[in-house]
Amino acid sequence: MDLSLATAQFTILAFAGLLIMAAASDCRNLTVPNRFSLALLALYPSFVIASGGAIDWLGGLIYAGIVFLAGFAFFALRWCGGADVKLFAAVTLWAGPSLFVPMLFYTAMTGGLLAVALWIRHKLMRAATPAAIFYATSDPAFSKQPMPYAVAIAAGGMYVALQLLMGV
Repeated sequence: MDLSLATAQFTILAFAGLLIMAAASDCRNLTVPNRFSLALLALYPSFVIASGGAIDWLGGLIYAGIVFLAGFAFFALRWCGGADVKLFAAVTLWAGPSLFVPMLFYTAMTGGLLAVALWIRHKLMRAATPAAIFYATSDPAFSKQPMPYAVAIAAGGMYVALQLLMGV
């Protein structure tokens, strides 16, 4: 096996592992430490070099910058967390222009499913019996509850990792 191929595969697997750890941290503590986003950024040059120039790193950098700026605006409006913005921008770097739209789709779909699951859990906890879920009222403050969105970002990132593994 070629050393550069092994290095590219290792960095992709490390990328996936970091996403899993970030999602687990968000589920446990509702925080994503900066070290995960920074590690994803630090790992990317190794992947680009090992891939032998077949990666559109400049396009990935541009997309990640645009996503970061848009995310910063969303953070300023309190629509999302800062750690989620940084993690999503780091995953966008890896996705690049070619995988950005599918990554965005899988992230959004997983985020929607996660929101529905949390809403059902909320309704079940407020219902006196499981059958009463249809009659239990939701707390209006539920929409303000934090959601571990790193889980959704990790799902989109796993799609990217799988596509990158198949391409090396």
